[in-house]
Amino acid sequence: MRKIRILLPAMMLMLFLGSNVFAKGYRIVLPAEKGDTAEYLLSGWKWGDKVALDTVMASKGKISFRGKSDLECGSYEISELSGRKLVEFIVPRENRNFGITFQKEGEGYTVKRGNAENRLFSGFLYFLDYGWEGLGSAEEFARKIEEFRNRAATELPGTITDIILGNTLFTPESAEELRESFPFGDTIILNTQFAEDKVEQYLGLLQYNNNDTIIKYVDSLISCGGNRELQSRLAHTAYDFFYNSSIMGQEGVAVHIAQNWFLNDLLEWPDAEGKFMLRTFVEFNRHSLIGMDAPELGLTDTLGKKVPLRSLDAEYTIVYFYTDDCVSCRKETPKLVDFVNGYDQGVLAVYAVYADGNEQRWKEYINSNLYIYNPFMEWVNVYDPEYESGFQMLYNVIKTPQMFLLDKEKKIIGRGLDVKALAELLAAKNAERDRTRELIETFFAPLAGDTLQIYNGIDMFYNSSKGDTGMMKEFMQELYNTLGRSEDYTLQQGAVYVAKKYMLGMPDFWSAEFLEKRKEDVRIFNMNRLGSVAADLDLERADGSSLGLFDVTTDYKVLYFYRPNCGVCAEVTPKMAAIYNEFKEKIDIEIFAINLGKGYEEWINYFSTIGADWENVRGTDGDSSEIYRRYHLQNIPAIYLLKGNVVVAKNINDNELKNILNNITQ
Repeated sequence: MRKIRILLPAMMLMLFLGSNVFAKGYRIVLPAEKGDTAEYLLSGWKWGDKVALDTVMASKGKISFRGKSDLECGSYEISELSGRKLVEFIVPRENRNFGITFQKEGEGYTVKRGNAENRLFSGFLYFLDYGWEGLGSAEEFARKIEEFRNRAATELPGTITDIILGNTLFTPESAEELRESFPFGDTIILNTQFAEDKVEQYLGLLQYNNNDTIIKYVDSLISCGGNRELQSRLAHTAYDFFYNSSIMGQEGVAVHIAQNWFLNDLLEWPDAEGKFMLRTFVEFNRHSLIGMDAPELGLTDTLGKKVPLRSLDAEYTIVYFYTDDCVSCRKETPKLVDFVNGYDQGVLAVYAVYADGNEQRWKEYINSNLYIYNPFMEWVNVYDPEYESGFQMLYNVIKTPQMFLLDKEKKIIGRGLDVKALAELLAAKNAERDRTRELIETFFAPLAGDTLQIYNGIDMFYNSSKGDTGMMKEFMQELYNTLGRSEDYTLQQGAVYVAKKYMLGMPDFWSAEFLEKRKEDVRIFNMNRLGSVAADLDLERADGSSLGLFDVTTDYKVLYFYRPNCGVCAEVTPKMAAIYNEFKEKIDIEIFAINLGKGYEEWINYFSTIGADWENVRGTDGDSSEIYRRYHLQNIPAIYLLKGNVVVAKNINDNELKNILNNITQ
């Protein structure tokens, strides 16, 4: 069969094929002054950056831009080469064969021919530049703006014009409100001048949350992007924002974005050199972020001994990296020395790492500059001459000085500090600690003596804070510390309850070193506990004769541990002698005045002036180590009361002892 070719006229063919034959390109025309031959620039916006697209010369009273390729949907402007802007316009989503013509109106331009989106947008811009001048009040201005916004929302929903007008004079009160009002996931925002600003505004509203919360919302923001390009822009903007944040610790958010979006190639970083720097930033920061366990260091002290960072036992530990020839260190190190010498808010430790390898210069610098006299301060000088520990990468020691603050668990709570910031952070932490302690003391003081109620109170504190792991741990530590320092034995038992149930019983929440210390604390507490038989002691009198604690069979025994050179003991010892002289005729009692000092002559001279015929004894051969081991004496003087050989009171003061004895004799 013969095939028949049918030739359609050109117009019929165009109608048959429809829009597929429409030409691509754009045409933009502005009027110019007659005789104007200046050059003009067409620019488009790309995520807040203005990009030059085309230049033309004015000719025959017109500034005319023509292009064969479609412009992308977005915001554009025409300006003189000097930079003076003439007009802004929008290429809509339906951007095929885009055309717009402007007409001169007064000092500005309005749309003569163009789509509805640009007609409304042009009218809005003209009002902002010139139209408002005839208005009588700010309220009238606001009403006019609202009219434009309402028109955009009803006539042009979802367009760039709607987005721009909807956010004009709109100040969100929260990140959630901004997230709901602005289409962060719509690719229409890529080619605009306002998208990056809106992202930064959103991040600014997020930044005062904790890092975990910020990361959750930032990940959600990046994930909402309509394509990989938009996601990359969102992620890059968020990374830069938190990388440059002035809020301590928010570099951790930047590290998260780098690791979870760029370094795993989920999204593209703009350039190879930048990605190398990104990887370097992560490697030098990922080990020592706020909230992390501080990397262990076991560096060498001035005697050649390895000192582990975690061997320092203090409420707070400062890790300080410095050199002797660093200009900034020469300013900061003396400030740190002055600060720690004057610190009186608790026990503080400094792990001072000399970041150079010259042993002689290091020791000379210590002798000349690092004089520490605060008795509540432990300053440890260490260095790593062969750089074997990798402290530079573990602690981001790219330059010196570098300072970190660790809590009692050796968790990082401050980084990148100077002495001023350190002082402010410690002041804030101590104020928070003091408020918590006051709350605990006020709550538990009425419960003293009622063990069950104390335990129930501790459980209540746990249940009220368990939803936030950080808060729970802070409460449990303060409960443990505050109750453990109490003079009431039942409250001390509460501290042991905290240690057993909420620390040793929940090992996943605490570091191994912290748990080992709590095990030891519990063991020590259970030594000579109330109601238990006291640990026996082998003692000797001044004449060298031996005396065992259990050799004396009086109804009551008082163990008074002291040192002759102890200032507090000098005040307490005469009071203890008076108590003994008062009660020795009333009840069957003996006081063991147990000397923990080493000098024999000093001991003899001391008790000869006391005026009490009690048992003056010390450790065998003057060695007190066994006494300390069996009674773990942390504070001197210390007083125990035994009934027979059973402990009925421990770590009491002289007034409490007298009150107890008064009750016994009544």
